Amino acid sequence: KVYPVLNLVIPPAVPILISFFSFYWSSNLLRERDKLLTNLMGAWVLARIPFLCLPFVHNVWFLIFAAGVYQLFSRAAIPSMMEILKLNMKKKPREKLFSRLYVISFIESIVMGLFVGKLLDMHEQAWLILFFLAAILSLISIFIQMKIPLPPLMIDNNILPKTSNRFMQPIKDCLYLIRSRPDFAHFQWGFMIGGFGLMFITPALNIYYVDTLNLTHHHLAMARYIWMGVGVVCSSFIWQKSLDKISLNRITAYIILGFSFFPFALLFANFSLFWINLAFLFYGIAQAGSHLIWNLSGTLFAKNEDSSKFSGINVLMVGIRGAIAPVLGGLFCDLFTPIPVLIIGIAICLSGSIFML
Repeated sequence: KVYPVLNLVIPPAVPILISFFSFYWSSNLLRERDKLLTNLMGAWVLARIPFLCLPFVHNVWFLIFAAGVYQLFSRAAIPSMMEILKLNMKKKPREKLFSRLYVISFIESIVMGLFVGKLLDMHEQAWLILFFLAAILSLISIFIQMKIPLPPLMIDNNILPKTSNRFMQPIKDCLYLIRSRPDFAHFQWGFMIGGFGLMFITPALNIYYVDTLNLTHHHLAMARYIWMGVGVVCSSFIWQKSLDKISLNRITAYIILGFSFFPFALLFANFSLFWINLAFLFYGIAQAGSHLIWNLSGTLFAKNEDSSKFSGINVLMVGIRGAIAPVLGGLFCDLFTPIPVLIIGIAICLSGSIFML
């Protein structure tokens, strides 16, 4: 049986350190607007290079390192990516394009889910080649990024004066933004509670899948890629249309409520594997809204300001809850069974939904 990486003794500070590095990667974009494109391309390349070595380096710690580097730089690229999108497109076309591209990516995952799980059951080492090929394909897109046009860059006047302490400057900028924008602060707290509940159950999920449900790669891939993909594809445009009709707080509350349905449905999977598919359908619906809101919230709150400072805080908060919630969830798994952890996660998500309302 394959147990999650949680069972390895990894210091709790690692996720928050990764988050801080991601946060600092784009922290100077406020004052160095001419580096938007190089910031994006640099993070894109660095995130994927380690995967090119996987077929030649057979070491589990290198795999963990590659995954950590990918998390670091893929998140680090988000502020510059969203600001470039904001500069080139108006609000409605930007939201429509972002939703469509996300749907296309999940249609790809549905197609892949038809054979990847079975392939891994038949050939356990196939994932090495899949990672290698995916990294090469992704790196090719850098030649398209090089041709992205940038309109004349506006200077954001709503920032603190630059200080001599380069380490503390991004932290001061972050605190200043939170204090000066109570609407954004409320959004962050609500998203923090909901995201905390979802991350809290993460260690329990893998143990629950293996020890309680005895799922194979094929079963899990079918549920995750196909049913989750169906949820994303069917709901993405509804979430996108809702941005013009419903307040951001209420949409966020609905998203967090949707995430609470995921562990709730999993609790019934002991009776039938149908509930696994339903759980991932709920997760896909909520994930479609979460992906849209989390990535676009910076541009929505920024309006005419630089959105990278808002998106940067989103990245930082993910790391902070990622450093705490899974560790607590893992401790609860050791003390109890996965089922109480799932129930606690449901309660946390419900409280986050109520907070946003």
